[in-house]
Amino acid sequence: MPNSNRGRTADDGVRHEGLRIGGARVATERSSEVLNPYTRAVVGTVAVAAVAEVRRAIEIAKAFRSRLTRYERYRICYQTAEALRARTEEIANLITAESGLCKKDSTYEVGRACDVFIFAGNAALQDDGQIFSCDLTAHGKRRKVYTLREPLQGVISAITPFNHPLNQVAHKVAPSIATNNRMVLKPSEKTPLSALLLADILYEAGLPPEMFSVLTGDPKEIADEMLTHADVDLITFTGGVAVGKYIAAKAVYKRQVLELGGNDPLIVMEDADL
Repeated sequence: MPNSNRGRTADDGVRHEGLRIGGARVATERSSEVLNPYTRAVVGTVAVAAVAEVRRAIEIAKAFRSRLTRYERYRICYQTAEALRARTEEIANLITAESGLCKKDSTYEVGRACDVFIFAGNAALQDDGQIFSCDLTAHGKRRKVYTLREPLQGVISAITPFNHPLNQVAHKVAPSIATNNRMVLKPSEKTPLSALLLADILYEAGLPPEMFSVLTGDPKEIADEMLTHADVDLITFTGGVAVGKYIAAKAVYKRQVLELGGNDPLIVMEDADL
């Protein structure tokens, strides 16, 4: 998988992107176009990953053990938020171009992503250990039990939807960084450009590149490998119920975080008085 010169913007404003695998920009034999959903204009092209690229990204992530301190994780998240804020206009324009969100909403989304990284950075500073006393009963011993949370042994596999292509990704990767985990992300094939730009910003903020890779491509080709690979410990997905059910059935014996259609928290029964 050769490094590419992708990640550049052509004179016509079209972005040409490679994968991000362990920080490297990787070209593949195939590419796909990213279209503005309203004008149908081509706003970018991205490399199309195959199973081999998925395995390579997971292999790199699994082999890496982060030694980042809490403060270092905080600084990475904070500097990422600052970089996003400083480049709000550019990033909002990119979100609008690939997703069709109006400029007001895309600008708001950049601000929301900044908030997510600030919250994650603050969470990284919190001590996640607990101490419990054992002498609470007549048979208890005078001793203390100490708990400690550690990063997963394996890799986090993340899949995000087309709507809010920056903020949805931020909600996946920011907590992963705060907890010293490693993530391989597949953004929606409809809106992958914001995720790739965010990866570059994270690397510039000091994130070890092994901790975050971004794979673009057809979910029918690469999703199963991201769900079933032996080195994937947790799958986090935001999207539709049907796909969520498929993941739940496919990725058995793995931790799963599935956010499915959370905009209708009401059930209307057949005997409701309407």
